[in-house]
Amino acid sequence: MKKILSILLLSVLTFSCSNQKPQGSAVVKDSDELSLNAKSLLKAYKDNDFSLWEELISEDCEFLINNNALDKKTTLELLKQDHALFGSLSISEDYAHTNYFNNGNIWTNHWFTNKSTGRFTGETNSVRVHTDLKWENGKVVIFQAYFDPSVTMKEATAMSEMSK
Repeated sequence: MKKILSILLLSVLTFSCSNQKPQGSAVVKDSDELSLNAKSLLKAYKDNDFSLWEELISEDCEFLINNNALDKKTTLELLKQDHALFGSLSISEDYAHTNYFNNGNIWTNHWFTNKSTGRFTGETNSVRVHTDLKWENGKVVIFQAYFDPSVTMKEATAMSEMSK
């Protein structure tokens, strides 16, 4: 009887474990529509055209810029302000891929270098940026960006000093 119970318990454990998919596995693509959309959002930023941002970013998107929570309107205003602070914007080392997780989550990871010249300091800058975009129904619902903000802060301070 103990053998039968042991075999039954082992069978149940084996069956239940074999039906579970690992939560961390994903299919990764770098030339799919979402990866290309992330690159298109970057190009639109560089070109100071935010119509694609309005289209692809959900109204209630959660923005985390260097872990600071912002709403869509505030974030777009800050991105537009970059064009008042910096000229000669260019992008290099642009790479994106999208992770299609088996639990249904879809995230695009995007890395690039943003090069610019400060309009008030005249300094040429190069800032490495990483973004993560969570997609639901073709829209970005979480947008995370990580970069060194010191260049922006320095340029904003110079602009403020010049307007005194």
